[in-house]
Amino acid sequence: MISIKEINKLAIPAILFNITEPLIGLADTAFIGQMEHHATIAQGGVGLSAGLIATLVWGLAQMRTSLSAIISRHFGANQLNKVASLIPQTLLLTFLMGAGIAAVLIIYFDQVAFFLFGDIKESTLGFARNYFNIRAIGLPISLLIALFFGIFRGLQNTSWAMYISLVGGGLNILLDYALINGVDEYIAPMGVKGAAWASLIAQIVMFILCVFIYYTKSSFRLKLTSQISPFFREMLLIFLNMFIRTMVLNVVFILANRFANNYGEEELAAYTIGYNIWIFTSFFIDGYSNAGNALAGKYLGEKNNNKLKLLGHKLMIINIKIAFGLMLCYAFSYNIIGPLFNKNYDVIQVFKNTFWIIIIAQPFNSIAFTFDGIFKGMGKAIELRNTLIQATFLVFIPVLYLSDWIEEGLWGVWLSLSVWMVYRGTSLLFKFRKITLAE
Repeated sequence: MISIKEINKLAIPAILFNITEPLIGLADTAFIGQMEHHATIAQGGVGLSAGLIATLVWGLAQMRTSLSAIISRHFGANQLNKVASLIPQTLLLTFLMGAGIAAVLIIYFDQVAFFLFGDIKESTLGFARNYFNIRAIGLPISLLIALFFGIFRGLQNTSWAMYISLVGGGLNILLDYALINGVDEYIAPMGVKGAAWASLIAQIVMFILCVFIYYTKSSFRLKLTSQISPFFREMLLIFLNMFIRTMVLNVVFILANRFANNYGEEELAAYTIGYNIWIFTSFFIDGYSNAGNALAGKYLGEKNNNKLKLLGHKLMIINIKIAFGLMLCYAFSYNIIGPLFNKNYDVIQVFKNTFWIIIIAQPFNSIAFTFDGIFKGMGKAIELRNTLIQATFLVFIPVLYLSDWIEEGLWGVWLSLSVWMVYRGTSLLFKFRKITLAE
């Protein structure tokens, strides 16, 4: 039997650290939306840059997934000493990769932005550039933080990541308040640059805390060895499959951003608000999926198939209940949420016209996130990759272009994202049942 206590011990801290990042995004969006000048344009520009940052972090941070899966498996087999050399090698590779990509994108940001998002007004592009150039400095730091969180999760502990995230999130929101609109006689208003600096400073603090906990709470160290770890190849293979999957995932969000941008400034601002709420909900639900990630790897190491099957069933039920709870919260606050993020009447109306789709999608999202986490923990990267490719090219893109052709506007973007999640969830559910019945 699997105790709910065992699941909650991992899931509840994971929920708290998961929602910290989207809460920061919501805080950025809200503070920027309340700026006295050019709030709607600034909100749209920051939305584009934040989407690009998220694309990079989600893609490159899949090293965390591969490392966590390997550590979890060896934790279950009581053989952690075998993966000690893998960790510093993975940290070094991640830092070099993040720093190199950040440098290139800072130099060629305008070209990349036009390629990804289509025609962008100069005013919107200016805000996007100001925000991105600062946030990109923190890209390698974000990736290292994600990797440390993966190490902690592999050791069956999500509390350490929770404490670090709460400190970083709280600091970020305080700095948002002080830097975006300024503090009388002390700090001049910095606008979107203030939001970017707030995030970067918070990331530096979080990285320092990660290193401190890594040294004081684990037996691992950061000493590099001349011999490549025997698990380095496996880690890279899982990473490459997850990276391909995540790049396809980000094709979805880039296309959604691109279409929203094409529909107008108000639509882009409304999409930015909805997107941040979607991500917040996703990360909230994904807390229990993090527990599934850690426990699935552990049970795989223990070769306990019965616990693996029971884990999938229990986590799916729990996540569906969470999704319905969030649906009720959003439904009751339907007319309140929009004005919290933007004062513009047109933006609020566009948001209200599409928010109901985001609400209805949540139970389907919960199923997809449940089995995403479990498949990651089992190291089943190929199955995750193939499912996402199918969902994107057979479902999302056709529905998106069809909706645009019949001029459904932003409504079509959210419909496309919703049916995309339905396909992902049902496909992974059937694959999980097939795998657990076969083993």
